[in-house]
Amino acid sequence: MLAELMRYLDTQYNLPGMGLAYYLSFRTLMGGLTAALVGWLLGPSIIRALAQRSFQETIRPEGPATHVAKKGTPTMGGLLIGLSLLTGALLWGDLRSPYLWALLGLAIWLGTLGFLDDWLKRTRSKKGLSPRLKLLGQGFAAFWLILLMVLEPSFYSTRAHVGPTGEVRLVGPLRAAGFRPGDRLLAIEGRPFVYESWRFRPTGNLGHYPTSYLVQRGPTTLHLVVPPEHQEAVATALFGRQNPELLLQTNLPFLKLQQIEYGRFGSWRLPYELQLVLYGLVVLVILTATSNAFNLTDGLDGLAIGVGAIAFVSLGSFAYFSSNRIWADYFMILYLPHAAEVTVFCGVLVGACLAFLWYNAYPAQVFMGDTGSLMLGGLLGAIALMVKKELLLPLIAGISFAETLSVLVQVAYFKYTRRRYGEGRRLFRMAPLHHHFELQGWHEVKVVTRFWIVAALLNALAFITLKVR
Repeated sequence: MLAELMRYLDTQYNLPGMGLAYYLSFRTLMGGLTAALVGWLLGPSIIRALAQRSFQETIRPEGPATHVAKKGTPTMGGLLIGLSLLTGALLWGDLRSPYLWALLGLAIWLGTLGFLDDWLKRTRSKKGLSPRLKLLGQGFAAFWLILLMVLEPSFYSTRAHVGPTGEVRLVGPLRAAGFRPGDRLLAIEGRPFVYESWRFRPTGNLGHYPTSYLVQRGPTTLHLVVPPEHQEAVATALFGRQNPELLLQTNLPFLKLQQIEYGRFGSWRLPYELQLVLYGLVVLVILTATSNAFNLTDGLDGLAIGVGAIAFVSLGSFAYFSSNRIWADYFMILYLPHAAEVTVFCGVLVGACLAFLWYNAYPAQVFMGDTGSLMLGGLLGAIALMVKKELLLPLIAGISFAETLSVLVQVAYFKYTRRRYGEGRRLFRMAPLHHHFELQGWHEVKVVTRFWIVAALLNALAFITLKVR
């Protein structure tokens, strides 16, 4: 909203400084700062309200003895993260971006799912939502995301350079054809310009690329005729072009200009509808895995929120590289022109995480609960899918990956030894992994700090994959 207001003031009154709203870096930083400030200011009130309503943490009796002091700490602090996120995103995000609304919808749904789980744990059953209901809720989130990605062409189209009211944003082919700053498109081959009829359709209803355009330039109107050899380039630059295969593709690390397409094996490929079903299953698995893995990571003061902030910095950077033609070509990755707004959203997420860390650092004044962990984990997976970096999740979310793996290995080893020797044995002193190190004598702060360091190194390795090919 603030970004839209600044743009309006810039175009209508040419006020100094208002043009900053056009810069992605400015909106990203301001979104992060706004989210951090909102979270920092609202923190004491929300923590106090949670404590008064007895939304407090319970402690596992088999856990480390040092955790007894955590009993009674307010939980459901994900509400604070969510409010910070919504405020920063709505104030500084581009409200016309489908990416923004997809991520906000996902955050609200998964946050609500986590809230119900936390609320039931405190009021009815210590187990909260049943695993089946929780999986059903996560499945609905995956369905929402894949449905929006299929129905909204922004997720698989090249960039358009004309807005809903005909305003033209200049790029090379348009400048060469005679368009100038401030031009507004009025008509195409004598037909009034209707945005929805031409959006991502360079031939519109004509059946061919347009040969002429009527534009308004200041108080006058001009008739621009495009030579045949430039008609396709100009129309594609203006209106964009759909590429449904882009939705199903993702980057392969370590290989130059190599992408895989879900449901395609060499020259053989599934029918497009079955490819979408396969991709939908991938989305379901990733969203479920990342949200639950982040939930497992949230076991020590500051651990999950710290590694989450590191991951969102990386994903925001990948979104920026992917949405910029120069950087995408330089790093030889898929060009995703409309994903720029994901950068702003990640900046807001980092700000919200840092604000929450202020109150969640040892000794924690509040825990995020499932309200925060399911939401942040799901957003992590969704953003990785949007910027085609889901294959790098074992690095970007490496700590959560290791935590989940430790639980799976612990359970499998216990069952195996019970079958083999008649009694179950543990591979780790306790799972998830962070409790293993606690029981080895590491102080909680040392475990968290070292896990942050490992997370930063793993994310640095994820960046290195852009160049090591």
